[in-house]
Amino acid sequence: MSHRLWTIAVLGLLPFSVCAADIPKEGTVNFTAFWVMTSLNVMQQGNRAFATYELEGITRTDAGAPMFDSFGQRCMGLAELVDNKLQDILGTCSFTDRDGDHIFMPYSGKGDGKGGDNGTFKLVGGTGKFTGITGTAEYSNPGLPIKADDKALRGVVPHKVSWKLP
Repeated sequence: MSHRLWTIAVLGLLPFSVCAADIPKEGTVNFTAFWVMTSLNVMQQGNRAFATYELEGITRTDAGAPMFDSFGQRCMGLAELVDNKLQDILGTCSFTDRDGDHIFMPYSGKGDGKGGDNGTFKLVGGTGKFTGITGTAEYSNPGLPIKADDKALRGVVPHKVSWKLP
């Protein structure tokens, strides 16, 4: 009986080891992040505004590659607006795979004058299989808001990321 339980336990762990083995040591991938803003605080000062926010979402790779596919996303950031136009944006994200391992990615960007922003991420480390990861990413947010009944801000943002694992 204990042999049967041991076999079931090993078979139950196989999908996790296969996922880790499928992640290449380095590469480039395009993915799209789908998020909802869960917190927004704004301080207005004449024609200027300063906003802090938190958002959560998921990712999907464009070609089905395992890196950044179906990862959870949590970001915190701040933005400066002048005359309701985004100027600068700064924040950090944690992307979490199905095993619970994280990739840490601070970012910065500039408003594009049309309601969106463009910027860059730096991959500065992670946990588990992503410990020591480095790299860069570019994103282009076409603009807000995506409308919904609950009035929460939403985004669909394409990214291109290059990474290297030790």
